[in-house]
Amino acid sequence: MATNLNVTELDFDDIKQNLKNYLKQQSQFNDYDFDGSGLSVLLDVLAYNTHYNALNAHYSLNEAFLDSAQIRGNVVTRAKLLGYVPRSVLSPRARVNIVVNVSAVGGTKPTVLSLPRGTKLNTLLDGGEFQYVVLETQQATLVGNTYTFSNVTIVEGNIRTLKYRVDNDIENQKFQLSDLNADTSSLRVRVQENEESTSFDIYTKFESLKNVNASSKVYYLQENSSGYYEVFFGDGVTGFKPLNNNIVTLDYVITSGKESNGASGFTVSDSIGGFGNDLATATTVTNSAGGAEQETTESIRFNAPLTFTTQNRAVTSEDYAAIIKKEFSNIDSISTWGGEDNDPPDYGRVYIAIKPLLSETLTTAEKTDITGAILKGKNVVSITPQIVDPNFTYLEIDAAFKYNPNLTDRSSVELQTVVRDTISDYNFNNLNKFDGVFRHSQLTRAIDNSDPAILNTIVRPRMFQYVTPTLDSNGNVDLQNHTKTFVAPFYQSGESTRFILTSTAFGLAADPNTEHFFGDQPIAGSTNRRVFVYKVVNSQNVTVINDTGLIEPTLGKITLNNFRPNNTNPIRITLLPNSLDLAPKRDQLIAINNSFVTITPEIDTIAVAGSSGSISYSTTSRFKA
Repeated sequence: MATNLNVTELDFDDIKQNLKNYLKQQSQFNDYDFDGSGLSVLLDVLAYNTHYNALNAHYSLNEAFLDSAQIRGNVVTRAKLLGYVPRSVLSPRARVNIVVNVSAVGGTKPTVLSLPRGTKLNTLLDGGEFQYVVLETQQATLVGNTYTFSNVTIVEGNIRTLKYRVDNDIENQKFQLSDLNADTSSLRVRVQENEESTSFDIYTKFESLKNVNASSKVYYLQENSSGYYEVFFGDGVTGFKPLNNNIVTLDYVITSGKESNGASGFTVSDSIGGFGNDLATATTVTNSAGGAEQETTESIRFNAPLTFTTQNRAVTSEDYAAIIKKEFSNIDSISTWGGEDNDPPDYGRVYIAIKPLLSETLTTAEKTDITGAILKGKNVVSITPQIVDPNFTYLEIDAAFKYNPNLTDRSSVELQTVVRDTISDYNFNNLNKFDGVFRHSQLTRAIDNSDPAILNTIVRPRMFQYVTPTLDSNGNVDLQNHTKTFVAPFYQSGESTRFILTSTAFGLAADPNTEHFFGDQPIAGSTNRRVFVYKVVNSQNVTVINDTGLIEPTLGKITLNNFRPNNTNPIRITLLPNSLDLAPKRDQLIAINNSFVTITPEIDTIAVAGSSGSISYSTTSRFKA
């Protein structure tokens, strides 16, 4: 009697065994040797075919969902259903002032000089030469013998121009950008009536259905299955539909991405308005930044649902982060919070802190671009977005480890290098982010695991920040007033005379040749401490300024005021945290400063000599002396 074939297995061996069991139960194959006969080959073919079909069905089903798709084209297609357009490669941008000096040129000079889009500049960075181009046409008026173009935005790359003819007989005609490394943020879309026309209609990128009708000159952008970006237009209802035989002109920048981030010196290599490039001088206003590679598949998978949730509206603090990450590329880490969560509370505002890719703070132009072009029209009218600079708390690390020299070929110096690299890797992978928590046990475990010879590790972190003296309107050092907030409360030993704050030396305007320091002392009836300035005379601390601020240990806050240094050299303020685990809040970031990492190796005498080694065994103090 024939039985049903088991079809629930997907593994090759199980499939073949199911086929074999099925055939063995057929009367026609009672005497067959299924393992030694040619029928075994046929079973292999059937099993392989079934196995391939099962895998194909499994993979195909995976590609139908955003969470499991592996092919970029499928991820992009699923993201498109959420209204998400993946970010293209982005070219670094810089701002320069270009001055054309025509004092040596005779004859009549034009009153107005034009600096056209695409004018080329060159720069050198790390031994490589990169070309930058002017992004938007500007004009300057002749003043004396010079034309000055101020705050000119330049981008790295070459301008590529493509022309297409509109053919409305083609259903859903699309116009492809022919370069995989096209920067779509530099894309300009123009439509003219025919090839002989001299006038163009400028089309803008579609962002929202708001105010879009049949006459709106908008274009739509998407990434196709081949990884190229393509432009298409409205259907005559949602956006204007170009007419048959209209000419579509696409011009955009082809870029090398992030390779030239940080470029600072530029020279003009094109003539401007007929004047040679030797008459033009470019002065850098802001170094190039913001270059980035094309958005990765994993980034699309993560950001598309978040952007869909915001619906291009900034209501919650998470909405602000999602919109900014979609539209602004120069982000290493971002933190957003409502005014009600601020310290002190500031209702009616949302705060945004961004750590850029290559620097510690955003430029003024970048902040204006975010609060203006990116967020304008998306945020609630009654809520004002405010961008604040990241607040860095740097860590000084004192690491001491014991090791067994019999378990390694490395010397103590080589082990020190291994430990230093481990600390550096921990800083790079876990810190310098707004959600980057310094976990003490995680770091000590990483050091212990860095070499089999390391038996145990003591890590003693200390926090520090820099106070940079400010100048008054006349350029002189002003009477100082600074507030510094750290990522953790401060440790107090209970010894009232022992400083919890230490500082580097600085001079005072009234006594510039003497080294001064900050100290602190308790305030009667309070957990706070008063800061004062002292100098050392005959090994004794002599108070110079009795009251220069306040320490609030439980809040991790220091206020420094009422002192006037003799220069603007930064003063380092160091304190001991109350916990070995440190967690940032709001605009705070934690970073280990590699210049302040001290590593002390010591042979573990007990591991080497057993119980006799305990006589000379010493432990590491919990606190640094």
